[in-house]
Amino acid sequence: MDELIIPPTQLTLVVTNKCTAACQNCCFQCNPQNKDRLTLTEMKQYITQSVEAYSSIKLLIISGGECFTLGKDLDRVIKFATDKGLSTRVVTNGYWAKSPEKAYQRVKSLVEAGLTEINFSTGDEHLIWVPYDNIVYAVTSSLELDLTTVVNVEVSKLSHFTPNQLKTDSRLEKYQHLLGKKLFIFGGLWMPFLKSTETQLNTLENEKRDTLSITIQKKENRCSSLFNTISIDPNHQVNVCCGLTIQYNSYLRLGSAQKYPLKYLYEYQFQDFLKIWLFAEGPRKILNFCRNKREMPPIDTSKWHLCQICLEIFRDEQNILTLRQNYSEIFSNVMLRYSLLREKYFKNYKLKSNENE
Repeated sequence: MDELIIPPTQLTLVVTNKCTAACQNCCFQCNPQNKDRLTLTEMKQYITQSVEAYSSIKLLIISGGECFTLGKDLDRVIKFATDKGLSTRVVTNGYWAKSPEKAYQRVKSLVEAGLTEINFSTGDEHLIWVPYDNIVYAVTSSLELDLTTVVNVEVSKLSHFTPNQLKTDSRLEKYQHLLGKKLFIFGGLWMPFLKSTETQLNTLENEKRDTLSITIQKKENRCSSLFNTISIDPNHQVNVCCGLTIQYNSYLRLGSAQKYPLKYLYEYQFQDFLKIWLFAEGPRKILNFCRNKREMPPIDTSKWHLCQICLEIFRDEQNILTLRQNYSEIFSNVMLRYSLLREKYFKNYKLKSNENE
């Protein structure tokens, strides 16, 4: 099996399911009442285990929920990871940036701990809970402190707030030269989880952002989220990715980090041809393959989030049965494509192919 393994390059800690917001379509179902979180000791243990198992890991991503609810433990875990030689990224909704002064001081504390990148999530649902000005204060403070700053704006046909509104904000004018260098503002294709929201999307006649949605999707035909990260959630579950449908798809869960070594859980997934197929060709091709074999009409997924297509495969047991019965038809071609992608992966990341030996 060693010849199939791709060592991870990053560790993701979804440190808590507590959030200051309660967005209707939150992928992790986070809210202010949810108390699940990793302790500082547990976070340090997982960092240590991961870097000892894989020298290829260079980045720690801290997400949630809202990771800033950890308070000073966030600074402490960033400092710990920095001392281990890792770059660090945090993902936040920016609730804490209530004024320019407060935003600057909070970011400054994290930069002093070693933080190298900050990602902000915003958009129509987030803005119900976190004022737009908070994002502006947080972004400007981060840039003043020379942090790589990313803003992900949720985008769908229902969206009112757009990435361009932030890009053209007069308060960001002095940072325009940093766009594409230190500042990245983009529209992330958004996925609905409520049936009512799905219905709205499916019946909406206004196609005002379909072009953007299609552009994003074309870049994401295969699942590049697989085989590059060890992802651990607040309940110590190790997942194959940080995908949006983790809570709805048991296939994406590898097992408990409290029961099994991280290295064992991560490498066990390479025994699964379907995961290799997802990595090599993506869920769209697999779903089309299933529906063709079942003599069902194709679904137009051109405007779907890639994770939504993945969930569509696994929510129907007949799809899995069909794949088991017919995968031998495409096995050789998929494995050839995977081997080429794996070779490219090692070359790009300058990894050693015998990392796991």
